Amino acid sequence: MIEPSGAALFRILGPVEVRTSEGWASIGAGKQRSVLATLLLRPGEPVSLDALIDEVWPDKAPARAANLVSVYVHHLRRLIGDADGRVLVTRAPGYQVVLGSGELDADRFAALAADGRRALASGAAERAADLLTEAIGLWRGPALADVPATPRVADEADRLEESRIEALELRGEANFACGRYAEVVPEMRRLLTERPLQEKLWALLIRALYGAGRHAEALEVYEQARNKIADELGVDPGAELRQLYQQLLTADDERAVIPLALGDPRPVPAPAPVPAQLPADIPDFTGRSGQVAQLREQLAGAAGAASPGAVRVVLVVGSGGQDRARGARRAPARR
Repeated sequence: MIEPSGAALFRILGPVEVRTSEGWASIGAGKQRSVLATLLLRPGEPVSLDALIDEVWPDKAPARAANLVSVYVHHLRRLIGDADGRVLVTRAPGYQVVLGSGELDADRFAALAADGRRALASGAAERAADLLTEAIGLWRGPALADVPATPRVADEADRLEESRIEALELRGEANFACGRYAEVVPEMRRLLTERPLQEKLWALLIRALYGAGRHAEALEVYEQARNKIADELGVDPGAELRQLYQQLLTADDERAVIPLALGDPRPVPAPAPVPAQLPADIPDFTGRSGQVAQLREQLAGAAGAASPGAVRVVLVVGSGGQDRARGARRAPARR
């Protein structure tokens, strides 16, 4: 786990917050949030006054905009206990935020997700799942949720959201490798309500259902994916998702395997087949050869030919017995 090294710690994976001596604090003034968010999106880089003004007043800045920005920075320093300006640094042509390792939650998230990816690639699935769970737990809502969505903020929020989805997908694969298929199902269903055209999520849900022994549901989900993609885009699912469907159709073969994830060579063995077969029927009557010959004559012999088109019915009564002439073994007579 990455530990923060500085006195202040910032959070942007949700509403913007700072950690003070008294705990986490939100920033009540919207323009102060915009200033801080703009600096946090470019940690370690000087951000010019002009860039800050454009973010805070995207339509039209007031005449005293530069002075107002300096006031906002002063209030932010006081909030985080940075009286000497060592975190929010004045640096031409504007200001710069100086962060230590792990002092921004987005950086901690990225590092944990990268460690989780490496652990999964090395075969340490349990550790990968733990690291990715810790990374995902840093999220408290949409990134930069309470910051006005200027183009820069919106782009960064979208990038962070994509990284969150990737981490969730990786955790799904880690849970697959640990045999925890059922845990993946509700998470993928939730994600698909937000991203119904993302084929990787459909594939993960199908594999999770299959791994949990819910083969019929997995096939139904493929049909849902196919219909949704066709309705929205007018095309069939991609080649990899179609290939997964074909694997599901042939999964009754006990040797069939379903890959762990698209492009992942590690297989998940198909569940063992469950017996679902009735005993074989007897091939014909046993014994009573004389009565059988009589039945054939009644149904298909000359008597039947005498009444073409008629439906002939023969009733057989009595218990099973032996053919006395041939001494056949007793067996039930078929009707």
